Amino acid sequence: MAERRVYAGRYMVSAEHKVLADYILNDLPYLDYDETLAWYGHFEPGMDLGARALLGANDRFFLLAYILGRKDVLHPWLFNRCREVEADPDGHLDLWARFHYKSTIITFAGAIQEIIRNPNITIGIFSVVKPVAAAFLSQIKDELEGNETLKQVYPDVFYSNPKS
Repeated sequence: MAERRVYAGRYMVSAEHKVLADYILNDLPYLDYDETLAWYGHFEPGMDLGARALLGANDRFFLLAYILGRKDVLHPWLFNRCREVEADPDGHLDLWARFHYKSTIITFAGAIQEIIRNPNITIGIFSVVKPVAAAFLSQIKDELEGNETLKQVYPDVFYSNPKS
């Protein structure tokens, strides 16, 4: 099991953010799907950008569903897979059935979350066949360039107009 820690501490700029970081570390990972959605529903509308940034850097499900706008992941099984990957992300052979969002959760959201956590990171995407890796790279690139919410929440990481 990976050691729990709060990532992207650069977003903890207020006392409220420090309280949120403590909650992210000690409480949020242990809520079930319904409890988490209720918590998001109560707190997310009033969050400032720094709080959203901190939450997205540490909660892959929030990043996917709320910042990346992937409402298709709003399902208890997918929520549990996000929590499973977050709890122990490395050293596993992930054998999930096809079309069960393994690539969405691990490759797509995982790469974006790692970039948010460390904007200077270099990520390699490999596949047995080049077109598969290229498709993932294209999907991530399109998200980073076109997702306005992502650029608004993380202006220190993503350019508002990346083509210029």
